[in-house]
Amino acid sequence: MRLNFARQPLIPAFLSLVLLLVVALCHTASGTIAPILRVGVDQAVLPIPAPGAALEAFRLAHPNWAHTIGGFLILFSAMTIGRMTARFKLYGINTFVAMPLYALCMMGIVRSEWWFSGLVASTLLTLAVKNFCYSFRNGFSFDATFRGGMYLALLLLVEPKSAPLLLALPIALMQFRRATRESLVALGGLLLPPLTLGYLNWALGGSFIAPFVELYHRFMQGEWLTGMLHAPLTEQIFCGVLLLLNLLSIALFLANSYTLSTRSRHTLLYASYLLLLTVATFLLPAGSIARVALLAVPSALLLPVLLIRIRRSITQILYPLLVMAALASLYF
Repeated sequence: MRLNFARQPLIPAFLSLVLLLVVALCHTASGTIAPILRVGVDQAVLPIPAPGAALEAFRLAHPNWAHTIGGFLILFSAMTIGRMTARFKLYGINTFVAMPLYALCMMGIVRSEWWFSGLVASTLLTLAVKNFCYSFRNGFSFDATFRGGMYLALLLLVEPKSAPLLLALPIALMQFRRATRESLVALGGLLLPPLTLGYLNWALGGSFIAPFVELYHRFMQGEWLTGMLHAPLTEQIFCGVLLLLNLLSIALFLANSYTLSTRSRHTLLYASYLLLLTVATFLLPAGSIARVALLAVPSALLLPVLLIRIRRSITQILYPLLVMAALASLYF
């Protein structure tokens, strides 16, 4: 049987994913334990630490557990995306290439100091996208839209600078043609996590609004539009190449969308909107390379379009080059 990187069956794709996962986790950043800093509020009114900072404190205090959980999160997210693409037949063929592509994209964050919270944020975005995509069906889908909104809210609590991704909720409701009642349920899912956090903070003797004040201050920290300019050159190149390939994938998808099913067309169009929202997060104050973890989700959905639609001879060269480039980002 001739090797075809664009048409990867489940077993080869899974083995590639595991191999890339092991290599990535062997090169994660390390550091010393640092205190969790409050921003804009005092500990007396905010006994509960910021979720993102608490995750990183856990990583520094328990590095072995963090690596185990981080590996599981990458594996879970990749398999979730791969299963979704295969079930919906997004590309018109049976392929699980989205699984190793997700791992390749995640290699851009493991050298970051905030890699663990980045993995958690990417998993939350994966679950939100999965539920929104599964809501595209006949009849009501209250459970899927509720969970999608809830995962988006949890993502905002973990990474406040992912605020532009809140627009993924109304876009999903319009793109997947959900009814008004489902929109209200999705809004309830979106409000549940922050209101629960505020209530727990108040129950522990703090202020109800203190968590929201701190989230606002974390969102506003840093200088606008300059986050990526302060990143290392290797990381800038990684993000630039990834964005270029995604734009090529979107162009090929729009040119050939008539050959796809209605579900595939709406799902890939939603992934295209999601890509624009994740790119917008890099323009916010103090843009972090850890937000490449968010970019990995729409990239894993869109990049297979490029590998499938271009000539097979080019795909056979491009895919190994992507693997070598991702591995090189771990060493330089």
